[in-house]
Amino acid sequence: MENKQVNDIKTLDIRFSVLIPTRERDDTLKYAIQTCLDQQFDSYEIIIQDNCSSSATKEVVDSFKSEKIKYFRSNVPLAMSENWELALSHAVGEYIIFIGDDDGLLLNSLPKIDRLIRELNVKAICWIPVNYIWPNVPLPSANMIKIPWKHRIRFLQSMEVIPKAANNQLNPGHLPMIYHNAIHRDLIALLRKKTGRVFGACAPDVYTGFAFAYLLEVYPVLDYPMSIVGVSAKSNGLEQSLLQDKKSNIVQEFDTLNAKSGLGWHPKTPNVPIPIFLSNPDAFQRAKDALFPNDTNFYINRKNMIMGCIAVLKPTNEEKWKEYIKAIHESLSDDIGLQKWFDSKFSNYSPCLYSKNNLQLIFDSKFLRQYFFSHTRKKLIKLGKNFRGDYILDAREFSVKDVFGVAELYDKTKGFKLSRLSPKYAYLRLGNMLFTIGCSILRRFRG
Repeated sequence: MENKQVNDIKTLDIRFSVLIPTRERDDTLKYAIQTCLDQQFDSYEIIIQDNCSSSATKEVVDSFKSEKIKYFRSNVPLAMSENWELALSHAVGEYIIFIGDDDGLLLNSLPKIDRLIRELNVKAICWIPVNYIWPNVPLPSANMIKIPWKHRIRFLQSMEVIPKAANNQLNPGHLPMIYHNAIHRDLIALLRKKTGRVFGACAPDVYTGFAFAYLLEVYPVLDYPMSIVGVSAKSNGLEQSLLQDKKSNIVQEFDTLNAKSGLGWHPKTPNVPIPIFLSNPDAFQRAKDALFPNDTNFYINRKNMIMGCIAVLKPTNEEKWKEYIKAIHESLSDDIGLQKWFDSKFSNYSPCLYSKNNLQLIFDSKFLRQYFFSHTRKKLIKLGKNFRGDYILDAREFSVKDVFGVAELYDKTKGFKLSRLSPKYAYLRLGNMLFTIGCSILRRFRG
Protein backbone atom coordinates (compact mmCIF):
# COMPACT_ATOMS: atom_id res chain seq x y z
CA MET A 1 0.00 0.00 0.00
CA GLU A 2 1.12 3.54 -0.63
CA ASN A 3 1.43 6.02 2.23
CA LYS A 4 -2.02 7.56 2.39
CA GLN A 5 -2.05 10.48 4.83
CA VAL A 6 -4.98 12.79 5.36
CA ASN A 7 -5.21 16.20 7.00
CA ASP A 8 -5.01 16.56 10.77
CA ILE A 9 -8.30 16.43 12.65
CA LYS A 10 -9.91 19.84 12.81
CA THR A 11 -13.02 20.96 14.63
CA LEU A 12 -16.04 21.85 12.52
CA ASP A 13 -19.25 23.49 13.67
CA ILE A 14 -21.15 20.19 13.39
CA ARG A 15 -19.34 17.19 14.87
CA PHE A 16 -21.56 14.39 13.52
CA SER A 17 -23.93 13.96 10.61
CA VAL A 18 -26.23 10.98 11.13
CA LEU A 19 -27.59 10.01 7.71
CA ILE A 20 -30.72 7.88 7.28
CA PRO A 21 -31.57 6.95 3.67
CA THR A 22 -35.15 5.69 3.49
CA ARG A 23 -37.67 4.29 1.03
CA GLU A 24 -41.27 3.45 1.98
CA ARG A 25 -40.50 2.41 5.55
CA ASP A 26 -42.20 5.08 7.61
CA ASP A 27 -43.31 2.45 10.14
CA THR A 28 -39.73 1.77 11.25
CA LEU A 29 -38.25 5.19 10.42
CA LYS A 30 -40.18 6.72 13.31
CA TYR A 31 -38.26 4.69 15.87
CA ALA A 32 -34.91 5.12 14.09
CA ILE A 33 -35.27 8.91 14.35
CA GLN A 34 -36.37 8.62 17.97
CA THR A 35 -33.09 6.90 18.91
CA CYS A 36 -31.10 9.60 17.13
CA LEU A 37 -32.82 12.39 19.02
CA ASP A 38 -32.28 10.81 22.46
CA GLN A 39 -28.65 11.97 22.72
CA GLN A 40 -27.09 14.17 25.39
CA PHE A 41 -25.04 15.91 22.73
CA ASP A 42 -25.61 19.13 20.80
CA SER A 43 -23.22 19.20 17.86
CA TYR A 44 -24.91 16.92 15.36
CA GLU A 45 -27.49 16.83 12.59
CA ILE A 46 -29.84 14.16 11.26
CA ILE A 47 -30.19 13.89 7.47
CA ILE A 48 -33.25 12.04 6.19
CA GLN A 49 -32.76 11.22 2.50
CA ASP A 50 -36.15 10.09 1.20
CA ASN A 51 -35.85 7.95 -1.92
CA CYS A 52 -39.13 9.03 -3.56
CA SER A 53 -41.39 7.60 -0.85
CA SER A 54 -45.05 8.39 -0.24
CA SER A 55 -46.13 11.38 1.86
CA ALA A 56 -46.24 9.14 4.95
CA THR A 57 -42.47 9.40 5.29
CA LYS A 58 -42.47 13.20 5.47
CA GLU A 59 -45.38 13.09 7.91
CA VAL A 60 -43.27 10.96 10.26
CA VAL A 61 -40.34 13.38 9.96
CA ASP A 62 -42.53 16.44 10.53
CA SER A 63 -44.10 14.88 13.62
CA PHE A 64 -40.84 15.30 15.55
CA LYS A 65 -40.66 19.08 15.01
CA SER A 66 -36.90 18.97 15.57
CA GLU A 67 -34.45 21.54 14.21
CA LYS A 68 -31.77 18.85 14.12
CA ILE A 69 -33.61 16.98 11.35
CA LYS A 70 -33.03 17.97 7.73
CA TYR A 71 -35.34 16.31 5.22
CA PHE A 72 -34.58 15.81 1.51
CA ARG A 73 -36.51 13.86 -1.12
CA SER A 74 -35.64 12.68 -4.63
CA ASN A 75 -38.27 13.09 -7.34
CA VAL A 76 -37.61 9.65 -8.86
CA PRO A 77 -36.56 6.31 -7.33
CA LEU A 78 -32.77 5.99 -7.19
CA ALA A 79 -30.40 3.06 -6.81
CA MET A 80 -29.28 2.66 -3.22
CA SER A 81 -25.76 3.93 -3.95
CA GLU A 82 -27.14 6.99 -5.76
CA ASN A 83 -29.44 7.80 -2.85
CA TRP A 84 -26.54 7.45 -0.43
CA GLU A 85 -24.43 9.82 -2.54
CA LEU A 86 -27.29 12.32 -2.47
CA ALA A 87 -27.61 12.02 1.31
CA LEU A 88 -23.88 12.57 1.71
CA SER A 89 -24.01 15.72 -0.41
CA HIS A 90 -26.25 17.37 2.21
CA ALA A 91 -24.10 16.49 5.24
CA VAL A 92 -21.88 19.14 6.85
CA GLY A 93 -20.65 17.20 9.89
CA GLU A 94 -17.01 16.42 10.59
CA TYR A 95 -17.77 12.71 11.02
CA ILE A 96 -20.36 10.82 9.00
CA ILE A 97 -22.51 7.96 10.35
CA PHE A 98 -24.96 6.12 8.07
CA ILE A 99 -27.73 3.98 9.54
CA GLY A 100 -30.76 2.31 7.95
CA ASP A 101 -34.38 3.33 8.40
CA ASP A 102 -35.00 0.24 10.56
CA ASP A 103 -31.79 0.74 12.57
CA GLY A 104 -30.99 3.06 15.47
CA LEU A 105 -28.34 4.67 17.62
CA LEU A 106 -27.94 3.56 21.20
CA LEU A 107 -29.07 6.24 23.64
CA ASN A 108 -26.35 8.81 24.33
CA SER A 109 -23.90 7.03 22.02
CA LEU A 110 -22.75 10.22 20.27
CA PRO A 111 -20.93 11.70 23.31
CA LYS A 112 -19.18 8.34 23.80
CA ILE A 113 -18.11 8.17 20.16
CA ASP A 114 -16.89 11.75 20.40
CA ARG A 115 -14.83 11.00 23.51
CA LEU A 116 -13.28 7.88 21.97
CA ILE A 117 -12.36 9.72 18.78
CA ARG A 118 -10.59 12.41 20.81
CA GLU A 119 -8.77 9.92 23.03
CA LEU A 120 -7.70 7.64 20.18
CA ASN A 121 -7.10 10.54 17.74
CA VAL A 122 -8.42 8.62 14.72
CA LYS A 123 -10.10 9.41 11.40
CA ALA A 124 -12.41 6.40 11.64
CA ILE A 125 -13.87 4.45 14.51
CA CYS A 126 -15.76 1.19 14.10
CA TRP A 127 -17.87 -0.89 16.42
CA ILE A 128 -19.81 -4.15 16.54
CA PRO A 129 -23.50 -3.16 16.73
CA VAL A 130 -26.42 -4.70 18.53
CA ASN A 131 -28.50 -6.81 16.14
CA TYR A 132 -32.29 -6.75 16.30
CA ILE A 133 -34.85 -8.67 14.26
CA TRP A 134 -38.14 -6.78 14.22
CA PRO A 135 -41.29 -8.71 15.27
CA ASN A 136 -42.82 -8.36 11.77
CA VAL A 137 -40.13 -10.57 10.22
CA PRO A 138 -41.54 -14.01 9.21
CA LEU A 139 -38.79 -16.00 10.93
CA PRO A 140 -38.62 -18.04 14.16
CA SER A 141 -35.98 -15.60 15.42
CA ALA A 142 -38.33 -12.59 15.14
CA ASN A 143 -38.00 -10.05 17.97
CA MET A 144 -34.58 -11.36 18.93
CA ILE A 145 -31.77 -9.14 20.23
CA LYS A 146 -28.07 -10.02 20.00
CA ILE A 147 -25.76 -7.88 22.13
CA PRO A 148 -21.95 -8.05 21.76
CA TRP A 149 -20.33 -8.12 25.17
CA LYS A 150 -16.58 -8.63 24.82
CA HIS A 151 -15.62 -5.04 25.74
CA ARG A 152 -12.28 -4.55 24.06
CA ILE A 153 -10.72 -2.23 21.50
CA ARG A 154 -8.77 -3.84 18.68
CA PHE A 155 -6.58 -2.14 16.10
CA LEU A 156 -7.01 -4.09 12.88
CA GLN A 157 -4.51 -4.26 10.03
CA SER A 158 -6.05 -3.75 6.60
CA MET A 159 -3.51 -6.14 5.06
CA GLU A 160 -5.08 -8.91 7.13
CA VAL A 161 -8.73 -7.88 7.09
CA ILE A 162 -9.24 -7.05 3.40
CA PRO A 163 -8.41 -10.51 1.95
CA LYS A 164 -10.39 -12.33 4.64
CA ALA A 165 -13.48 -10.17 4.15
CA ALA A 166 -13.17 -10.36 0.36
CA ASN A 167 -13.17 -14.16 0.55
CA ASN A 168 -16.10 -14.38 3.01
CA GLN A 169 -13.82 -15.54 5.82
CA LEU A 170 -14.64 -12.51 7.95
CA ASN A 171 -17.82 -10.57 8.59
CA PRO A 172 -17.81 -7.25 6.69
CA GLY A 173 -18.65 -5.58 9.99
CA HIS A 174 -14.91 -5.69 10.71
CA LEU A 175 -14.32 -3.30 7.81
CA PRO A 176 -14.40 0.49 8.33
CA MET A 177 -17.68 0.90 6.49
CA ILE A 178 -19.46 4.25 6.51
CA TYR A 179 -22.48 2.27 7.76
CA HIS A 180 -22.72 1.95 11.57
CA ASN A 181 -19.28 3.49 12.00
CA ALA A 182 -17.98 7.07 12.16
CA ILE A 183 -15.82 8.19 9.21
CA HIS A 184 -14.09 11.57 8.98
CA ARG A 185 -15.06 13.70 5.99
CA ASP A 186 -11.36 14.04 4.99
CA LEU A 187 -11.29 10.31 4.23
CA ILE A 188 -14.49 10.64 2.24
CA ALA A 189 -13.02 13.53 0.25
CA LEU A 190 -9.86 11.50 -0.39
CA LEU A 191 -11.85 8.54 -1.72
CA ARG A 192 -13.91 10.81 -3.97
CA LYS A 193 -10.74 12.48 -5.27
CA LYS A 194 -9.15 9.14 -6.15
CA THR A 195 -12.20 7.43 -7.68
CA GLY A 196 -14.71 10.16 -8.53
CA ARG A 197 -17.36 8.83 -6.17
CA VAL A 198 -17.86 7.43 -2.67
CA PHE A 199 -20.24 4.53 -3.36
CA GLY A 200 -19.22 2.34 -6.28
CA ALA A 201 -21.08 -0.97 -5.89
CA CYS A 202 -24.61 -2.25 -5.43
CA ALA A 203 -23.71 -2.81 -1.75
CA PRO A 204 -22.56 0.74 -0.90
CA ASP A 205 -21.78 -0.02 2.74
CA VAL A 206 -19.46 -2.95 2.02
CA TYR A 207 -17.79 -1.06 -0.85
CA THR A 208 -16.79 1.78 1.48
CA GLY A 209 -15.50 -0.78 3.97
CA PHE A 210 -12.93 -2.08 1.50
CA ALA A 211 -12.11 1.40 0.18
CA PHE A 212 -11.55 3.02 3.57
CA ALA A 213 -9.64 -0.01 4.86
CA TYR A 214 -7.20 0.41 1.98
CA LEU A 215 -6.82 4.14 2.66
CA LEU A 216 -6.44 3.76 6.43
CA GLU A 217 -4.16 0.71 6.74
CA VAL A 218 -4.87 0.51 10.52
CA TYR A 219 -8.11 1.36 12.33
CA PRO A 220 -9.80 0.72 15.71
CA VAL A 221 -12.79 -1.59 16.19
CA LEU A 222 -14.78 -1.62 19.41
CA ASP A 223 -16.30 -4.93 20.44
CA TYR A 224 -18.79 -2.64 22.12
CA PRO A 225 -21.95 -1.38 20.42
CA MET A 226 -22.85 2.21 19.67
CA SER A 227 -25.80 1.46 17.41
CA ILE A 228 -28.43 -1.11 16.46
CA VAL A 229 -28.67 -2.92 13.12
CA GLY A 230 -32.30 -3.76 12.56
CA VAL A 231 -33.83 -6.31 10.21
CA SER A 232 -37.49 -5.62 9.42
CA ALA A 233 -40.03 -7.21 7.09
CA LYS A 234 -39.16 -4.75 4.30
CA SER A 235 -35.38 -5.00 4.68
CA ASN A 236 -33.67 -5.42 1.34
CA GLY A 237 -31.15 -7.86 2.78
CA LEU A 238 -33.88 -10.04 4.26
CA GLU A 239 -35.82 -10.19 1.00
CA GLN A 240 -32.74 -11.13 -0.99
CA SER A 241 -31.50 -13.77 1.44
CA LEU A 242 -34.89 -15.51 1.67
CA LEU A 243 -36.07 -15.28 -1.94
CA GLN A 244 -33.75 -17.06 -4.35
CA ASP A 245 -36.34 -17.96 -6.96
CA LYS A 246 -39.56 -16.02 -6.47
CA LYS A 247 -38.50 -12.38 -6.58
CA SER A 248 -40.29 -9.81 -4.46
CA ASN A 249 -41.03 -6.28 -5.63
CA ILE A 250 -38.28 -4.99 -3.34
CA VAL A 251 -35.66 -7.27 -4.92
CA GLN A 252 -36.83 -6.55 -8.46
CA GLU A 253 -36.69 -2.80 -7.88
CA PHE A 254 -33.25 -3.10 -6.29
CA ASP A 255 -31.86 -4.99 -9.30
CA THR A 256 -33.54 -2.72 -11.87
CA LEU A 257 -32.32 0.53 -10.30
CA ASN A 258 -28.78 -0.83 -9.90
CA ALA A 259 -28.67 -1.91 -13.54
CA LYS A 260 -29.96 1.50 -14.63
CA SER A 261 -27.22 3.26 -12.66
CA GLY A 262 -24.48 0.96 -13.97
CA LEU A 263 -23.97 -0.71 -10.60
CA GLY A 264 -25.04 -4.26 -11.31
CA TRP A 265 -22.86 -7.24 -10.44
CA HIS A 266 -19.19 -7.08 -11.41
CA PRO A 267 -18.46 -9.27 -14.50
CA LYS A 268 -16.46 -11.64 -12.27
CA THR A 269 -19.38 -12.03 -9.86
CA PRO A 270 -21.83 -14.82 -10.78
CA ASN A 271 -25.28 -13.41 -11.53
CA VAL A 272 -27.09 -15.84 -9.24
CA PRO A 273 -29.66 -14.97 -6.53
CA ILE A 274 -27.47 -15.14 -3.42
CA PRO A 275 -26.51 -11.47 -3.02
CA ILE A 276 -25.79 -11.72 0.69
CA PHE A 277 -23.09 -14.31 -0.02
CA LEU A 278 -21.73 -12.42 -3.03
CA SER A 279 -21.86 -8.84 -1.73
CA ASN A 280 -18.39 -9.09 -0.15
CA PRO A 281 -16.49 -10.38 -3.21
CA ASP A 282 -18.47 -8.10 -5.53
CA ALA A 283 -17.82 -4.95 -3.48
CA PHE A 284 -14.17 -5.91 -3.10
CA GLN A 285 -13.75 -6.35 -6.85
CA ARG A 286 -15.39 -2.96 -7.50
CA ALA A 287 -13.18 -1.27 -4.91
CA LYS A 288 -10.06 -2.96 -6.26
CA ASP A 289 -10.83 -1.88 -9.84
CA ALA A 290 -11.44 1.71 -8.73
CA LEU A 291 -8.77 2.19 -6.08
CA PHE A 292 -6.00 -0.43 -6.18
CA PRO A 293 -6.20 -2.36 -9.50
CA ASN A 294 -2.49 -3.22 -9.59
CA ASP A 295 -2.07 -4.27 -5.96
CA THR A 296 -1.32 -8.00 -6.10
CA ASN A 297 -1.57 -8.40 -2.32
CA PHE A 298 -5.35 -8.57 -2.52
CA TYR A 299 -7.33 -11.05 -4.60
CA ILE A 300 -10.28 -13.41 -4.45
CA ASN A 301 -9.88 -17.18 -4.44
CA ARG A 302 -12.48 -17.70 -7.13
CA LYS A 303 -12.52 -21.49 -6.80
CA ASN A 304 -13.55 -21.16 -3.16
CA MET A 305 -16.11 -18.51 -4.09
CA ILE A 306 -17.67 -20.84 -6.66
CA MET A 307 -17.68 -23.71 -4.17
CA GLY A 308 -19.50 -21.42 -1.78
CA CYS A 309 -22.06 -20.45 -4.42
CA ILE A 310 -22.81 -24.09 -5.18
CA ALA A 311 -23.24 -24.85 -1.48
CA VAL A 312 -25.54 -21.90 -0.78
CA LEU A 313 -27.79 -22.00 -3.87
CA LYS A 314 -31.17 -23.68 -3.37
CA PRO A 315 -32.85 -24.20 -6.76
CA THR A 316 -36.49 -25.24 -6.81
CA ASN A 317 -36.07 -27.39 -9.91
CA GLU A 318 -33.53 -28.72 -12.40
CA GLU A 319 -34.27 -26.01 -14.97
CA LYS A 320 -33.48 -23.29 -12.46
CA TRP A 321 -30.26 -25.09 -11.51
CA LYS A 322 -29.11 -25.11 -15.14
CA GLU A 323 -29.64 -21.34 -15.27
CA TYR A 324 -27.40 -20.93 -12.23
CA ILE A 325 -24.69 -23.17 -13.68
CA LYS A 326 -24.72 -21.17 -16.92
CA ALA A 327 -24.43 -17.86 -15.05
CA ILE A 328 -21.49 -19.11 -12.99
CA HIS A 329 -19.80 -20.47 -16.12
CA GLU A 330 -20.15 -17.08 -17.84
CA SER A 331 -18.64 -15.24 -14.88
CA LEU A 332 -15.44 -17.25 -15.41
CA SER A 333 -15.08 -16.28 -19.09
CA ASP A 334 -11.95 -14.23 -18.36
CA ASP A 335 -10.10 -17.38 -17.21
CA ILE A 336 -10.35 -20.41 -19.52
CA GLY A 337 -8.51 -22.63 -17.06
CA LEU A 338 -10.98 -21.76 -14.33
CA GLN A 339 -13.89 -22.43 -16.66
CA LYS A 340 -12.52 -25.88 -17.49
CA TRP A 341 -12.09 -26.65 -13.79
CA PHE A 342 -15.68 -25.59 -13.13
CA ASP A 343 -17.08 -27.67 -15.99
CA SER A 344 -15.17 -30.77 -14.89
CA LYS A 345 -16.28 -30.33 -11.31
CA PHE A 346 -19.92 -29.34 -11.66
CA SER A 347 -21.20 -30.12 -15.16
CA ASN A 348 -22.87 -33.32 -13.94
CA TYR A 349 -23.71 -32.15 -10.44
CA SER A 350 -27.19 -31.07 -9.38
CA PRO A 351 -28.72 -30.72 -5.92
CA CYS A 352 -32.03 -31.71 -7.54
CA LEU A 353 -30.76 -35.09 -8.73
CA TYR A 354 -29.08 -38.08 -7.14
CA SER A 355 -25.98 -39.29 -8.98
CA LYS A 356 -22.52 -40.78 -8.51
CA ASN A 357 -21.00 -37.39 -9.30
CA ASN A 358 -23.02 -35.85 -6.48
CA LEU A 359 -21.57 -38.36 -4.02
CA GLN A 360 -18.02 -37.60 -5.18
CA LEU A 361 -18.60 -33.88 -4.71
CA ILE A 362 -20.16 -34.33 -1.29
CA PHE A 363 -16.97 -36.01 -0.06
CA ASP A 364 -14.81 -33.19 -1.43
CA SER A 365 -13.38 -31.59 1.74
CA LYS A 366 -13.60 -27.97 0.52
CA PHE A 367 -17.15 -28.36 -0.73
CA LEU A 368 -18.20 -30.14 2.46
CA ARG A 369 -16.72 -27.33 4.55
CA GLN A 370 -18.57 -24.66 2.54
CA TYR A 371 -21.83 -26.62 2.61
CA PHE A 372 -21.67 -27.26 6.35
CA PHE A 373 -20.88 -23.60 7.11
CA SER A 374 -23.68 -22.22 4.94
CA HIS A 375 -26.31 -24.55 6.39
CA THR A 376 -25.37 -24.30 10.07
CA ARG A 377 -24.30 -20.71 10.76
CA LYS A 378 -27.92 -19.49 10.92
CA LYS A 379 -28.80 -22.20 13.43
CA LEU A 380 -25.95 -21.53 15.86
CA ILE A 381 -27.89 -18.71 17.48
CA LYS A 382 -30.23 -21.29 19.00
CA LEU A 383 -27.46 -22.79 21.14
CA GLY A 384 -27.99 -20.52 24.11
CA LYS A 385 -28.21 -17.05 25.57
CA ASN A 386 -24.45 -16.55 25.74
CA PHE A 387 -22.75 -17.54 22.48
CA ARG A 388 -19.19 -16.51 21.62
CA GLY A 389 -19.37 -13.38 23.73
CA ASP A 390 -22.83 -12.32 22.56
CA TYR A 391 -25.97 -12.21 24.69
CA ILE A 392 -29.07 -13.48 22.91
CA LEU A 393 -32.29 -12.05 24.33
CA ASP A 394 -35.95 -12.59 23.51
CA ALA A 395 -37.28 -9.03 23.25
CA ARG A 396 -40.77 -10.19 24.23
CA GLU A 397 -39.55 -10.91 27.75
CA PHE A 398 -38.74 -7.20 28.10
CA SER A 399 -41.83 -5.88 26.24
CA VAL A 400 -39.60 -4.56 23.43
CA LYS A 401 -41.18 -4.17 19.97
CA ASP A 402 -38.92 -1.72 18.09
CA VAL A 403 -35.37 -0.34 17.92
CA PHE A 404 -36.09 2.45 20.39
CA GLY A 405 -37.21 -0.19 22.88
CA VAL A 406 -33.95 -2.04 22.23
CA ALA A 407 -31.99 1.17 22.85
CA GLU A 408 -33.84 1.72 26.13
CA LEU A 409 -33.23 -1.87 27.20
CA TYR A 410 -29.53 -1.58 26.48
CA ASP A 411 -29.41 1.68 28.42
CA LYS A 412 -30.80 -0.11 31.47
CA THR A 413 -28.37 -3.02 31.19
CA LYS A 414 -25.44 -0.62 31.09
CA GLY A 415 -26.45 0.90 34.42
CA PHE A 416 -27.14 4.46 33.25
CA LYS A 417 -30.49 4.46 35.05
CA LEU A 418 -29.76 2.60 38.26
CA SER A 419 -32.99 3.71 39.94
CA ARG A 420 -35.01 1.85 37.32
CA LEU A 421 -32.77 -1.20 37.20
CA SER A 422 -34.52 -4.53 37.66
CA PRO A 423 -32.72 -7.66 38.99
CA LYS A 424 -33.20 -9.32 35.60
CA TYR A 425 -30.71 -6.82 34.13
CA ALA A 426 -28.05 -7.32 36.79
CA TYR A 427 -26.20 -10.20 35.15
CA LEU A 428 -25.79 -8.13 31.99
CA ARG A 429 -23.99 -5.36 33.89
CA LEU A 430 -21.14 -7.55 35.16
CA GLY A 431 -19.28 -7.42 31.83
CA ASN A 432 -19.53 -3.63 31.75
CA MET A 433 -18.16 -3.32 35.29
CA LEU A 434 -15.14 -5.46 34.40
CA PHE A 435 -14.61 -3.41 31.24
CA THR A 436 -14.62 -0.15 33.24
CA ILE A 437 -12.06 -1.53 35.70
CA GLY A 438 -9.85 -2.71 32.82
CA CYS A 439 -9.97 0.71 31.13
CA SER A 440 -9.01 2.40 34.41
CA ILE A 441 -5.96 0.15 34.77
CA LEU A 442 -5.00 0.74 31.12
CA ARG A 443 -5.16 4.53 31.53
CA ARG A 444 -2.78 4.31 34.51
CA PHE A 445 -0.24 2.33 32.50
CA ARG A 446 -0.52 4.85 29.66
CA GLY A 447 0.11 7.66 32.10
